[in-house]
Amino acid sequence: MIPISLTISGFLSYREATCLDFTSFELACIAGPNGAGKSSLLDAITYALFGKARKADETLINLHPEVAEAFVELVFDYEGNRYRVQRTNPRGKSSVLEFQIAQLNNKDGEDPAWKTLTERTLRDTQRRIEETLRLDYDTFVNASFFLQGKADQFTQQRPADRKRILSSILGLESWEGYRLRAAGRRKALEMEVASLDGRLEEIRAELAEEDVRRENLARLTDDLERLELIRSAQEGALENMRKIQAAIEEQQRLVDAMGRRLSETRQRLEVLEQRLDSRRQEEQTIAAVLDRGEDIRSAHESLKQARTRLAEWDRTAAQFRQHESKRAEPLAAIREVKAGLEAEKAALVARREEVEGALEMEPALGEQMAEARRLLDQLEVRREEKIRLETELQAAQRDQASAAAENPRLKQEMDTLKARIDRLKETDEGEAICPLCGQPLAPEHRRDLVETLEKQGKEKGDQYRANKELLQQADETVKGLEGEIAALAPVEGQIRQQDAAVAQIESQLEQIAATRESWEAGGAARLEEIEQALTDETYAQEARDALQEIDRELKAIGYDAAEHDRIRQQTDLGEEVEAEVRELERAEAALEPLAREIADLGEQIAGERQAVESQQEAHEQGQEALLAAQAEAPDLFQGQREMMEVQERVNRLRMEVGAAQQKVNVLEDLAQRQAELSAEKEGQLKQIGLYRRLERAFGKDGVPALLIEQALPQIESRANHLLERLSGGEMSVRFQTQRALKSRPDLRETLDIQISDGAGIRDYEMYSGGEAFRVNFAIRLALSEVLAHRAGARLQTLVIDEGFGSQDSVGRQRLIEAINMVRKDFAKVLVITHIEELKEAFPTRIEIEKSERGSGISLVQ
Repeated sequence: MIPISLTISGFLSYREATCLDFTSFELACIAGPNGAGKSSLLDAITYALFGKARKADETLINLHPEVAEAFVELVFDYEGNRYRVQRTNPRGKSSVLEFQIAQLNNKDGEDPAWKTLTERTLRDTQRRIEETLRLDYDTFVNASFFLQGKADQFTQQRPADRKRILSSILGLESWEGYRLRAAGRRKALEMEVASLDGRLEEIRAELAEEDVRRENLARLTDDLERLELIRSAQEGALENMRKIQAAIEEQQRLVDAMGRRLSETRQRLEVLEQRLDSRRQEEQTIAAVLDRGEDIRSAHESLKQARTRLAEWDRTAAQFRQHESKRAEPLAAIREVKAGLEAEKAALVARREEVEGALEMEPALGEQMAEARRLLDQLEVRREEKIRLETELQAAQRDQASAAAENPRLKQEMDTLKARIDRLKETDEGEAICPLCGQPLAPEHRRDLVETLEKQGKEKGDQYRANKELLQQADETVKGLEGEIAALAPVEGQIRQQDAAVAQIESQLEQIAATRESWEAGGAARLEEIEQALTDETYAQEARDALQEIDRELKAIGYDAAEHDRIRQQTDLGEEVEAEVRELERAEAALEPLAREIADLGEQIAGERQAVESQQEAHEQGQEALLAAQAEAPDLFQGQREMMEVQERVNRLRMEVGAAQQKVNVLEDLAQRQAELSAEKEGQLKQIGLYRRLERAFGKDGVPALLIEQALPQIESRANHLLERLSGGEMSVRFQTQRALKSRPDLRETLDIQISDGAGIRDYEMYSGGEAFRVNFAIRLALSEVLAHRAGARLQTLVIDEGFGSQDSVGRQRLIEAINMVRKDFAKVLVITHIEELKEAFPTRIEIEKSERGSGISLVQ
């Protein structure tokens, strides 16, 4: 990335619009007093490209009340194209980001045409900028910027932490993601293996029962065979009982047949006797009719006269019926209205019964609602208890994680302190070097330093042991809380179930209330109205009025219905007279044949009485024989019950035999399944082994360590090339990645920086500030070049912010020479300083001045 121009307004100390043109220089010094706004230019570049600076909120907006927004525009060239980024941060609103590319590759032309590359969202646009640069914020800053106070950010770390920081700078964090994914898959497989172990254990437990199962099957089979023999014998005895019972039933049928014949003969005798009595009564009736012969003939004559008068009244009645037919229509209308009212009444009565039934349920539903709410309150209390326990569990887990994470760090720090103490004790007096100033330590200072380090070690040891005790307590607390939470796990489902029950009861109560309100609103009054109308007959009033008018017309005809009825009754009695006349005639004709039939019936009755006596005697003898046979017969019901009990025992035993046989048969399947599961487990164990190897390969001692080992020679070579120029060939740097342990013959991972100068080889920590800065500068620039190369980007711009304060005049001159030496590798090099004597060492100077109107820029060639 090569900056072309930077335009800022309302940004930090730059209140008014200010533009910096980069096209007129390759190496420049940004100078000005402290606080003038030199570093704000770097913030403007990173804010334009990545939306990040020292802050990323509204604190970047100039504090003047007239300033409403911060605006930054950066135009830069990259890979043969020219781009423009505009970022606006308005006060109280969301930021705006524009990303554009020049359509014409005419760098000298004015106002090029810009084509937008802005995406739909700010996040997508930011991702496109980073994809174009092939750098994110952290990589860009680490590669291009030597920020104020951060030149020694890598070298000042403890040796044990430098590998971690170098891994981060080289972008190796993704390998930790790979390791975690491999660990996750390994753990999942281990869980599956544990599940397989459980299933295999169950199968082995069942297979261990093979002998017991086969012995049980043999025993049950023997029992079944013996019981089958008993059942067969019981069946033969029952069959004999059935034959005896069948013979008794046949004898019973014969006795019943004789009883039926006796009954039939008695019935015939009774019929004949009744018929004889009837004929004798008929003979007496005929005699009585013949005695009333004269009276019957006189009544017949009176009947003839009444019929003549009835014919006259019938003619008058015919005229009357013509008017009477008019009554049918109003009568039908009255009946129709009445039927409708009675049907509506029946529906309302049924509805009233329904309402009364619902109201009877209401108290019970109220009690159910109270009980449901009481249970729901109890469940809510249990849920609150569960939430409280979960909160306590989270706190305990945090304590557990904090203690578990802090102890390794404390152990490492204690080891470091012990190593320093051992090194100080082993070093001869006068040879120990102060780690801060680089001067030899006096004996008293050496003792004080040892005591201070031992005190720090004791404090860290006390904290380490306290953490171990806290970790044990946290483990016990977590285990107890997890058990209590597991016991309360079903409470959520119980609350949902109880809520559903409350809602159902509420719905029923609401439905009952709605039914009652509907009935009271109109149903009860309508039922009372209909019952009153039916009682008072006040319905169909128009039809009733029409019926009264027809009745008045009938009265005017002069027809006497009562007299007509009386004559009709006389004629009706006349029919009886005619019947008596016919009866008299029949009596006179039937007297002689009836006497002959009575004599014949007497003879038939005598014959039937003799048959009854004979059949009675035979039936009594058969009944006696049947009773004797029944008394000697076996109890068929008891035999059948005993047979059913035996059969039930057989069926039950057959089921037991079948179940036992199935348990034996399943053993073969279980053996096959055991082999399959064992093979599956073996395959998964192999996969677990592979994932363990992947974990080790992806871990910090695996591929990342190899990548670091590969990168270190590049960094060391480039750093030594620069350091040789900076130190006049007196200094060189070497990275040591492993160190021998004093406690045992083993190596430990580290990243020591060893500096070689005219006096020998010393650790980085033993050098003074000026010498350390030269080392920092050389290593830092080497890291920048390697980092940019690994990101796939070209390192075209270098910015050094305040790097000369710790150098003497010779050191400053060598740094300036180093900068001039590497300037050919960069399109733009910017050096920020406030030291006056250094300004003239650069061909171009960018002066930053601060006034009442904010910071301003002036370019001095």
